[in-house]
Amino acid sequence: MSWLFSLPTEVVFGEGSAAELPGHIERLGRKALLVTDAGLLDQPFLRKLREQVEWVDVFAEVQPNPTVANVDELAARAAGAAGAEVLVAVGGGSVMDCAKAAAALVCNEGESIRPYHSEGARLNGARLPLIAVPTTAGTGSEVTPFAVLNDERKGIKGPMAHPSLYPTRAVVDPDLSASMPRGVTACTGLDALSHALEGYWSRHHQPICDLFAIEAGQRIFAALPKALENPGDRTARAEMAYAALLAGMAFQLPKNAMVHACSFPLSNRYHLPHGAACAFTLAAAVRFNAPVLGGRLETFAAACGFADVEGMAQAIRTLQRQGGLPCTLAEAGIALADIPGLVAESFHPLMANNPREVTPPDLERLYRSLALYGTSPQFPPEMSGAGPGAPL
Repeated sequence: MSWLFSLPTEVVFGEGSAAELPGHIERLGRKALLVTDAGLLDQPFLRKLREQVEWVDVFAEVQPNPTVANVDELAARAAGAAGAEVLVAVGGGSVMDCAKAAAALVCNEGESIRPYHSEGARLNGARLPLIAVPTTAGTGSEVTPFAVLNDERKGIKGPMAHPSLYPTRAVVDPDLSASMPRGVTACTGLDALSHALEGYWSRHHQPICDLFAIEAGQRIFAALPKALENPGDRTARAEMAYAALLAGMAFQLPKNAMVHACSFPLSNRYHLPHGAACAFTLAAAVRFNAPVLGGRLETFAAACGFADVEGMAQAIRTLQRQGGLPCTLAEAGIALADIPGLVAESFHPLMANNPREVTPPDLERLYRSLALYGTSPQFPPEMSGAGPGAPL
C-alpha cells in the first residue's frame, strides 16, 4: 500500500462549541470580517456573535451559488478599507466556498479569482486565516481544499482546488443546523452521502478516507430519516453534523467522480440546488459502479445495514422522496430532447476519477432511465448490468 493523508484544518466539534468563537477569532487576528448570507443575519446566534465581536466589516451578499464576482467583491472589501486580518465564514457551503476563495485572492496577484478558477493560473499558497462555521450538515467545505464557483460571464460552474483553500479552523456546532427546513436537510444530507460514496469509490481512494466514508455512510442512513421526520431531533442533527464532517474528510483527498461531474450542468441549466443535483444521479451511480469494485460496495452497504447494494440504492431513492427532491426528468424540468446536451456537459474532469469508465452512451442511458422512475424507489430492470457499455 502507498498513500498520503493530510488534514491541515484544526477541527473543533461539539454542541455549543460556537459560543467559543470570539476566543478563536482573537487568537487569529484582531481585525475580523464576517462572511455570511442575508438570510442568517437575523438568527439569534449570529445576532449575538455580531454583538460580541468588533467586526471591521460584514459581508452578507453571498449568493446561493457563489459567483466569481461574489468572490472578487469580498476580496476587495477584505483588502480595502477593512484591512481584514481574519475571515469568519458562518453559513452553508456557498458562504464557506466564497470566503475560502476570497481569503486566497487577497494574498495573490490580481483583482479577480477568475484566472485561478478557470484560466489555469496557480495560487501561490498564501491566504488570510479563515474560520469556517457550518450551519448546514452536508457540504464538508469546512475541511476541504475546494471552492465551487459559478463564473456567470463564462457560463462555467465548477470547483477550484488548492491546499491554501483549507480553512485554518473549523468550528462545527450541531445546534446551528437545527433550524434547517426539510428540503435543505435533504439536500445537504444527500450531498454528504455523495461525498462519502464518491470518496470511497474514487480511483484515488485510500484506507484512512475509506474509514471516514463508511462511518459517514452508517450515520447518514441512520440519522437522516430521523432529521427529516423530526427536525427538532437534536441527536439526529448532531449525528448528521458529524457525518457531514467525516464525509468531507473522506473525499478531500480522493476527490469526487461521476455524481459531482453530472451535478454541475444540473445546477447550471436547471437550477437544482447542489445537493439535489448530486442526489439526482446518486442511486443510479451506485448501481453503475458496483460491478467493477470487487465487492467493496457490498462491504459499504453491509456496514450501513443493507442486505445488498440494491437495498442501499433503493434507500437513497426513498430519502430523495422523503425530502421532496426531484427524482425524475420531469420533476427536474428536463425534457427528453435536452438529454444530448446534458450528456455533453456532464463530462467534467471529475468524471476521470470514476472507477468505471463512463461513455456518452452510458450517460444517455442513465438520464433516460430517470424518465422511467415513478413514485416507487424501485429501479427499472434495464438499469442492471456490468462491464463497459452495458445497460445501467
